[in-house]
Amino acid sequence: MTVDDWYEQRRKQGIASAAQRVPAGASDEELQKQQQETEEEEDNEKALRKARDWDDWKDTHPHGYGNRHNMG
Repeated sequence: MTVDDWYEQRRKQGIASAAQRVPAGASDEELQKQQQETEEEEDNEKALRKARDWDDWKDTHPHGYGNRHNMG
């Protein structure tokens, strides 16, 4: 089964993702605005996750934690 076949099967079953659902009477501008908002939300989530991971890493690795060999 190819990806296209799978999507076609899902469409026939009436199962579609939120991005594929189009409200009745929606214009292209509204769809673009909606798509941009979802992309911004995803970017914000990724940035927040990255910032939290970095903060956790800094908690477990204090300043000067690195290679301490040959320091005299």
